[in-house]
Amino acid sequence: MARGLHAAIAASGMAAFSAGYACDLRHAHIATPAAKVVSPLWAGPAFSGTWFAPERSGEGISLQILDNGTALALWFTYPPAGAAGQQAWIYAQDGRVEGDRVVFDAAITTRGPRFGAGFDAASLQIIPWGTIVLRFTDCNTADLTYAGPTAWGSGGRRLTRLTAYAELECDGKKKLTSSGTRAIEGLKQRTALWFDPAHNGEGWVNEELPDGRTQFFWYTYDASGEQAWVLGVSPTSGDHLSIADMYRPVGTRFGSGFDPNAVQRSDWGRVDLDFSSCNAGELRYQSSVAAFGSGTLRPTRVTKVAGTSCVDTVPAVPTNGTWTTAARMPTAQSEVATTTLGGMSYVAGGFGDPQAFHRFDAAANSWRTLAQVPGGRDHPLAAAVGGDILFAGGYSQGVGDQVTPGWRYSIASDRWAAEPELPSPAASSAVQLNGFAYFGTISGAVYQYNPRTKTSRLLARPYTLSRDHSQLVAFQGELWMIGGRGGSPLVETGRVAIFDPASETWRDGPLLNVARAGFAAATTETLLIVAGGESLGSQPFRTIRSMEGIGAGGPSWTVLPEAPNGVHGVPGAIHGNAFYLMGGSGIAATAANTSEVQVYRW
Repeated sequence: MARGLHAAIAASGMAAFSAGYACDLRHAHIATPAAKVVSPLWAGPAFSGTWFAPERSGEGISLQILDNGTALALWFTYPPAGAAGQQAWIYAQDGRVEGDRVVFDAAITTRGPRFGAGFDAASLQIIPWGTIVLRFTDCNTADLTYAGPTAWGSGGRRLTRLTAYAELECDGKKKLTSSGTRAIEGLKQRTALWFDPAHNGEGWVNEELPDGRTQFFWYTYDASGEQAWVLGVSPTSGDHLSIADMYRPVGTRFGSGFDPNAVQRSDWGRVDLDFSSCNAGELRYQSSVAAFGSGTLRPTRVTKVAGTSCVDTVPAVPTNGTWTTAARMPTAQSEVATTTLGGMSYVAGGFGDPQAFHRFDAAANSWRTLAQVPGGRDHPLAAAVGGDILFAGGYSQGVGDQVTPGWRYSIASDRWAAEPELPSPAASSAVQLNGFAYFGTISGAVYQYNPRTKTSRLLARPYTLSRDHSQLVAFQGELWMIGGRGGSPLVETGRVAIFDPASETWRDGPLLNVARAGFAAATTETLLIVAGGESLGSQPFRTIRSMEGIGAGGPSWTVLPEAPNGVHGVPGAIHGNAFYLMGGSGIAATAANTSEVQVYRW
């Protein structure tokens, strides 16, 4: 988000805490968490929201846990004694999520531009401030410590949640279909920070609340170039927000000079906002304060809060596509690790060449051979996180390093580095979600791995059903554990379990039309497709040709045209309007590998 100031500021959330609004919103939603399936406590999507100390009503902190695994915070407060201006906000970005802590090492304040038509981003001054640390004791309570410049001082206090974001609540999703999928009504989330590119340096935070209201903040500057902020609440969420009463809290000072009884809620005016899409809108304001005036601005979305999803139109599952082929793989392989990043898919290890590592460029329809995996494995797992690929687990093929659990591959340098902290799962799949890598296991439990701190924790399985040769994917801000097999004798399942990272709980999802294991799965923002696999639950063993898909907001799987050839142990990917089955084995329970790439285009 290298957008001038908005590389720092528009990537954060703002929270306003006037005395009046703190009373109004304090009980908007303080939920009791459902029984979690994971420990220890890690700060996740549900920790996004506004936080304050009840005895200091009139200031507080807005926190956004973002989809890249970092955090952003804005402490919305007042200047220290003797400083210019009537309001202040302290901005912190690139927060490190370290278990139950979020650490900001380089918070800032700003000054310079003037509000309105004369707004000049070139006059912006960014002023280093200090450090902010939030340590959470549960989903609704945190301890704040800070260290600022001499005038601001240092200290700490206990914070309480003021608001949660709709569909990111501690106790789980509310807008669900009868089958357990997220309903389309809950997939229009515009909770984010917004700014007008022509006014880089000021912006808005739109917070959709669980009760249907929207809390709205405008962070900006006054006529002297000092920081200013106004806030209001729309009685509704959705495509149009009308906030008739925006207020500007003033009257007190930061730190030991703070007096909640001195906070004055000064009338400011009204704001109307019409969203034209998930990422753009038009804002009209009319202030009752002459220095602010009236005007029109065009907000553009800047941030994506972890766990949120916004779908402009209800997606259609592509039932009328046709099958064709693409460039063959360099090596006939099956039971590989696979991951996709951008327009590239990566295939590593497996039967056929356990140290092979190849990259498929969908746009060029070509393959490239990359640096060998240091240790040959079949049934390994891989996930792309940032600019790296994490390769973990699998079963030994006896070549190369068979001691190290996993490695980190740098896409930029084409080099592998040992990462012994990685878990050692096998015969499932891995995926990136919200900046973390998740590794499925044959038991049905899932490892969550933080690639920045190189730590992991185990998400307990949702039920006793084993998940050998299952697929774990990220879809609509959640994890889907799909299919697989278990028991004695082995039996395939069509069950789907969905993990909500906000509530850290599992729920049942829609049953597959065909029970399967060892199949391919791939997702986009709005589409999930599974295809192929094998059935070992009855004689004769067989490969599976069938394919099915589900769209965002849909309650059930739709049957799609069968693949020309049934394969198992096969990686899958979606690039553009095409689903790829890459290699695999054409005989059930056997590594009869192929290099053929089957493509379903629509």
